[in-house]
Amino acid sequence: MADPEMRLLRYFVAVAEERHFGRAAERLHIAQPPLSQQIRKLEHQLGVELIDRSRRPIELTDAGEALFQEARLALVHSERAFAAARRAATGHLGHVRIGALQAAVNSMLSYVIREHRREYPDVTLDLAELGTREQTAQLLEHKLDIGFLRGPVDEPTLTVETLIEDPLAAVVPDEHPLSSAGLIDPALLADEPLVLWTRTPATTMFADVVELFRRHDIQPRVAVESSRIQTILALVAAGTGIAVLPTSFVNLGRHGVRFIPLREPLPYRPLALAWRADDQSPSITGFVTVARKATSDYLVDLIRRHPQLRTARTSHPDHGGKT
Repeated sequence: MADPEMRLLRYFVAVAEERHFGRAAERLHIAQPPLSQQIRKLEHQLGVELIDRSRRPIELTDAGEALFQEARLALVHSERAFAAARRAATGHLGHVRIGALQAAVNSMLSYVIREHRREYPDVTLDLAELGTREQTAQLLEHKLDIGFLRGPVDEPTLTVETLIEDPLAAVVPDEHPLSSAGLIDPALLADEPLVLWTRTPATTMFADVVELFRRHDIQPRVAVESSRIQTILALVAAGTGIAVLPTSFVNLGRHGVRFIPLREPLPYRPLALAWRADDQSPSITGFVTVARKATSDYLVDLIRRHPQLRTARTSHPDHGGKT
């Protein structure tokens, strides 16, 4: 036996609630004879009598009463299901899996997530802290939907859009003579003891620092290396040396240190947003739109809180394509 149509259940519930075919027909905006025919059709499909028509007002049979209780629940659940489908189609219901570098976590990501929760409160966000290579692989394997990674990424099946340029900056102790500088020539770092991030786990950042030294013909005086960013900042605050870090780490808010922009030329490895180019799902489109707006808000707030970064190359002029 085929399941009764949802429309027939809606007609039956109206009759059962009104206990009157005429009033139910008015409520449903149909004529009474077709309504009676539809209820007969439902009874025929089920093989039972649902309404005792010999009584005035009409009454439900035991079978009708049982169906009435369940039919009301079915209609409620069906409306929820239809509403959920409509909301998912507009990006307001769904699930987005996100990968992010530590630099993104320390910078614009909290702005993006806060704004996304405000606009799409019923979209679930799953976040994993991963490196650029891991994110790229998992995007291609459909294990991630969005990546906050270091561009440029040479992968034609991904759209990679720069969010912030996040250039390297010199991190100096508050009491250091260079702490009042508006811009530091990297050549000056040759005369300073340096606190460096080790090659592992920061492979790309380590490579950028080495490239900076090469471009400016610097033979670095390495005082100490560490694999932990908070340790590096603590050592700088203690006067051990100067560090070279992406500007995004200024948001860690370490007391006793100051981030100063470096003079160009600098290695170019911006923080970017990545997603599969063929993924047109509304939840992804909505997330990308929010990320663009929230990143702009982040950059405005960054300069307000750290005005010395006004001269740094932090934002990208174009949100329209690949890095």
